[in-house]
Amino acid sequence: MSNPDIADLKAAGVSGVPSGKILVTNATILTMDDAGTTAGSLLIDGGRIVAVDPSEEQAKGAAIVDMGGKTVVPGLIDAHTHMEMIAYGWNIAVNVKPPLVTSIDDMVERLAEKAATLPAGKWILGQGMHYQNQHIAEGRYPNRWDLDRASTEHPIVVRFSFHINVFNSKALEVLGVDENTPDSDGGYLERTADGVPNGVSNDMWHALNAPDWPYEEVGPALANAQASFLENGITAITEFTLFRGGIDAYLEMERRKDLKIRVALYPKVPSVCPLEDAVSGRLGERFAEADPSRLKLGGMKMFIDGGLTSRAAAMYEPYWDSNLKGDLSFEPEEFSEIVKKLHGAGYQICVHAIGDLAQDVVLDAFAALPERKAANGAFHRIEHAGNCLWTDERAKRFADLGVLPVPQPPFIYTTAAGYRKNLGPVRGADLFPMRRMVMDQKFAIPGNSDAIGIHPKQHVPMFGIWAMVAREMNNGETLTDGENLDVMTSLRMYTRFAARSIGREHEIGSLEPGKFADFVVFDENPLTVPTDTLRDMMPNQTWIGGEQVFARDAREVAAKEAHIPA
Repeated sequence: MSNPDIADLKAAGVSGVPSGKILVTNATILTMDDAGTTAGSLLIDGGRIVAVDPSEEQAKGAAIVDMGGKTVVPGLIDAHTHMEMIAYGWNIAVNVKPPLVTSIDDMVERLAEKAATLPAGKWILGQGMHYQNQHIAEGRYPNRWDLDRASTEHPIVVRFSFHINVFNSKALEVLGVDENTPDSDGGYLERTADGVPNGVSNDMWHALNAPDWPYEEVGPALANAQASFLENGITAITEFTLFRGGIDAYLEMERRKDLKIRVALYPKVPSVCPLEDAVSGRLGERFAEADPSRLKLGGMKMFIDGGLTSRAAAMYEPYWDSNLKGDLSFEPEEFSEIVKKLHGAGYQICVHAIGDLAQDVVLDAFAALPERKAANGAFHRIEHAGNCLWTDERAKRFADLGVLPVPQPPFIYTTAAGYRKNLGPVRGADLFPMRRMVMDQKFAIPGNSDAIGIHPKQHVPMFGIWAMVAREMNNGETLTDGENLDVMTSLRMYTRFAARSIGREHEIGSLEPGKFADFVVFDENPLTVPTDTLRDMMPNQTWIGGEQVFARDAREVAAKEAHIPA
């Protein structure tokens, strides 16, 4: 079942747009170069920018694309996303998110409707949202017995984040889960007083060997998700693939020339990519036939703890109103050895670490390296650092080590209120200090979403920019802490800073000679519109490598039948 609140998107086919030498003109072009240049025209040839505000001599023979006074910005880059999980959430999963569902009964009803259309034994995936227990009548997540009311003949799993998954009894049977199944490092099963798993799994998806879906379903779902990325101006992503079949899916999509967006792939070690495959070069060999400008192996993703949503992030002190402190996914010494091997193989390493204990363990591992840059020239990263638990002392350590913290701007809206409840009034008072990190501490924080399909706009860069400017939460409250950023700085995060964070600043992230002609066209200037407009602001056009890959109105934006005389 497709997610009904997401349309079946297809990138518009646009006729009349020239290839070869193109002059994009009559525009306000925010180049995002070092000088902050605003230009009026761009000359493109062979998919790359040849000149900014070119001379008449340079432009001879170019086809003219008149932008009609619109605003052009560099292609927007999501430096941490999960287009693959969005594909699952939108097109494979049953939508069980509020406001469509307001109770567990609603959820069961929608899952039962899906079960009635499938043969017995076929897996059913449901897609919920972060902290859904706080948004439905029962005030809790469902358990196995709730989901059994939808079907006892179909294995069912409902995903509320990557970290929280609830299985019905049939799914637990298929996976071989019973009271003797141990908790994993960094994850745990919730159990009854008698020790029987109740179906709620926290950070154990891979430990339980949960399933992938076949490419026949995943491929079209990825294409649909990609269409939404393109229509929102996203021209490049860093994909942290979390399904075991994800590498194969992207390679097949590129082989079929269906991959339009630029993808740097960072598989999870060791559950998606075994460590030996990474360090031996076997994984890299699989990318030998792929066009590296379109699909490349960017680095490796690791997890040192679980999610704050599941109270599995590793903390020094317990969560609010709880005895839980989370746990590490690896012993520190083992983790450090893996980091050394991946670094020695040249990979950029991006580590999921939310808890304060977890972040310190990762910093210790990075500190043991001779330096913190990968072969692609980018710094190693800690994903989610800066969402919470950010201190001046920890910030100094990041800076001294040259490690990049990567907080998630859209989480200000989607997740901050839940963080506050899990952390309590003291630790939850200082969330997403974006101004302090970017403006005061000078971290080049990349724009990113960590989108997995829980919110229809989480993957949208303009939504993330709005979140940093407005700082509204999904409970109706606003973070009034003075940590708001301005629009230009936020745009820089989703362009130049994002490209730098994955070692691609030499080819994307700004509109400068020699770089790919990846850009986005807006009817209005994002720098001058009211703040509320940013939330729903969408491009008129998206271009990748000098090719128009999305147009909102093909008739309006088709190229003029004109050339500058040669």
